Amino acid sequence: MSQTKSALLPQCLFAFVLTLFTAPVWAQQTDDWELKNTKDGVKVYYRKTSDIYELKMVTSIKVPLSGFARLFDEVPNYTEWVYKVSESKELKKVSSTEMYYYTRIDFPWPLSDRDLVLHSKLEQSTHTNALIATSRAVSGWEPVKKDVVRMTNASTKWVLTPGKGGWIYVEYYLYSDPGGNLPDWAVNLALDVGPRETIKRMRKILSQPAYQNTKLAHIRE
Repeated sequence: MSQTKSALLPQCLFAFVLTLFTAPVWAQQTDDWELKNTKDGVKVYYRKTSDIYELKMVTSIKVPLSGFARLFDEVPNYTEWVYKVSESKELKKVSSTEMYYYTRIDFPWPLSDRDLVLHSKLEQSTHTNALIATSRAVSGWEPVKKDVVRMTNASTKWVLTPGKGGWIYVEYYLYSDPGGNLPDWAVNLALDVGPRETIKRMRKILSQPAYQNTKLAHIRE
């Protein structure tokens, strides 16, 4: 990675930049979030415990739930919308709602890139039809690469709740350990730039007819 690369930390998602505790972020108290900023229709919250940052994004996107499910299922295309993800590939498809995949994150020079293998599951609430997509880092599956830091503690969660007029209320929780010490400027940039860039790119892709018109048999709209 050369010095000419952008000096912005990946947002991946900061699902991959914050440290994992023994309990997942979404199981903890949610009344101490601090609003970082509101811009482009995205609210970014964070909170800090000791030296650990957690991140939450809130927004709304007009697309069928099946469109979201399709986007999450297209692992090789994560490089098109997830900020600073330089490589992503499916390792094992367990079912239409469960898989293992690999992703590599382009960290700014002079920091080493990070990578990780995630076990991902998609569930749907029987009461609200909300989609809940969770991912957690696992060991093995992919050889460790030279000069790339393998992350083993990470978790993410998307909560997609259908509303009126085809709008989906989106909540995204990011919580993981990037390994090594990160400078304050990198943390600040990741809390500000990465989340909004990811949502911006996601909106653009989901606006395409292929996602707007998607209907999946295993998803209730």
